[in-house]
Amino acid sequence: MQINFDAIPLFASLSRLDRARLIPNCAVIAFDAGEAIVKQGERGDSLFIITSGSARVVRKQPDGSEVTVARLKQGECFGEVALLTGEQRTADVLAEVIGTTVLKLSRDRFSQLMKQHNDLAQRMARLLAERVSRTTCHVGNGYTSDEGLLLEELLPQDAQDKLPSSSGLTAGWSLGMALRNRRFICIALALIMFVTTGPLLYKAGMPLQRLILLELLLGATITWALDAFNYHAVALALPLAAVLFGAASPKEAFAGFSHPSWFLVLGVFAISAAISRTGLMYRLVLLMISRFPASYGWQTFALAASGLLLTPVIPSSNGRAVLSGPLVANLSEILRFRKGSAGSIGMSMAALLGFGHMSFMFMNGTATCLLAFGLLPDAVVSRVTWFSWLIAALVQGLVFFVLSYGSLLMLYRPKRQRVAGSSMVQAQLSALGSMDRNERITLLVVCASLLGFLTQSWHHVNSAWVALASFFLLFSWGVLQDKAVRSEIDWNFLLSFGALVGYGGLISSSGLGSTAAGQLGPLLNGIGKSPYLLLPAVSLAMFVLRFFLPLPAAQLVLLLSVLPVVGNSGIDPFVICLTVLISGNPWFTSYQNSIYAGLMEATEGALFDHHQTRRAAFAYLVAAQVAIIASIPYWQWLGLIQ
Repeated sequence: MQINFDAIPLFASLSRLDRARLIPNCAVIAFDAGEAIVKQGERGDSLFIITSGSARVVRKQPDGSEVTVARLKQGECFGEVALLTGEQRTADVLAEVIGTTVLKLSRDRFSQLMKQHNDLAQRMARLLAERVSRTTCHVGNGYTSDEGLLLEELLPQDAQDKLPSSSGLTAGWSLGMALRNRRFICIALALIMFVTTGPLLYKAGMPLQRLILLELLLGATITWALDAFNYHAVALALPLAAVLFGAASPKEAFAGFSHPSWFLVLGVFAISAAISRTGLMYRLVLLMISRFPASYGWQTFALAASGLLLTPVIPSSNGRAVLSGPLVANLSEILRFRKGSAGSIGMSMAALLGFGHMSFMFMNGTATCLLAFGLLPDAVVSRVTWFSWLIAALVQGLVFFVLSYGSLLMLYRPKRQRVAGSSMVQAQLSALGSMDRNERITLLVVCASLLGFLTQSWHHVNSAWVALASFFLLFSWGVLQDKAVRSEIDWNFLLSFGALVGYGGLISSSGLGSTAAGQLGPLLNGIGKSPYLLLPAVSLAMFVLRFFLPLPAAQLVLLLSVLPVVGNSGIDPFVICLTVLISGNPWFTSYQNSIYAGLMEATEGALFDHHQTRRAAFAYLVAAQVAIIASIPYWQWLGLIQ
């Protein structure tokens, strides 16, 4: 399937990346001479563009006669009003020559496109509005030509929700009341905890500084669990409150913002933004998928394996998962898998595995890997390199991947094996064309940064400065503009990252960790002596915490609680880090896992319902436990467990 977008005025101004994204949402249909493309009176729900041949528009008169009112040639479109309103067709459109081919974009597909790619949708909305405006001026068919109303019709629902209305004000007031009530409950619980535990701990001899830090952490945990305030705001409040209550100096409390890990995250976010912005991310995924036969077994493996291989190249698990969603939907459609079928669920879970859940294998796999890494003792942070991280996580990752993929094949194997052509992927690659300047620069910078990460033990330059140098090159060469730096780098996460790393340092330097170890140590004597008991217990604790806390908060609470306790167990803190990371993405409930939620949103819920994936969620838990246990002899051989 090849589409000459340059011959279609409506789409000629779209970028190559937008064209590639548009292709999976269009159907190419051929008609014989005299065959009706659309019929007068039928419900209109699609836009048609003639890609070859010609057609004539015929309107039936009250006396039964037919009048040809227009002729359409290659590149012209019709049905744009129907795309907006869904009203009945006012004329027949008949193919004039054999092999007349049209491109069909349905209303449902266009709605999905808008939700997946807002920038593309807004450009198309303007083009359609201009087209309808011109058409209504010439034909006078009674439709409004007001572009603002058309854009409002085409805007995604989340944008429409911002428009004022009486019902919206009522809903907003109700939501505000509920939120305020939840905040009141949260503040009340925190105050009760402060009043009951504070005096007891102070009388027991806990120094005031440690007491303040502990109470702040417990209060933040309650707030995160109830989701009463913005997660990032609560994270930033921790070091701020420590300063205001005199538990730390500003230099100590906000040291996380000068930590090398903070700059590493900044550089990784910049690389990820450039890869996504230039279309390199889309191209790499398509190239990986196109190398495998279009059958269920091969395509599920292609999704899982390509996601794994692209993880260090595309350092954003949510971004990778959202990117894979439309591809999974396209492949499921090509293989004719219905919603809820074993095939569509299996392909979705394969994408979740490869593009999302293998992040723990790489230092730059996702931002939460770097957060957990930043919470480790400085001696560990200075010792672990990108390559040593990969070596330490290798067995754990391979065992987890094999078990997870094998369980998907067993749990979600379709009854009928189908094979289809790969014309869709090839058409998308054709639309992308050859690499442009920005793609080549981005690919060069990505390769250079990976080489810098791999050779850190030789050149002794911290990975943070390698990533920051990559940011500098992308910024200075114009791949990232000022607007992209402001909008496409997750500054909210960077703020909370610096705050949490700084607060973790306060906990460690205050001696609170040693106090916790002294209190909890005797309780853990039974399992602390054996890594085969301790590490699975840490993993299960992470699974439990994720029912109540978002991932970064759960990492903070668990690592700050466990690391001091295992200090004398002979287990390297980095092993605890890997254990926490592999256990951090359950989805027994849909809200637990942001990667899973992003995949569901990217597929528009068209492939599966949440309850249909719970077996895979349990398989994830088992695979994580087995991978941890299987890695213990390997970690002992590496000297990470004594």
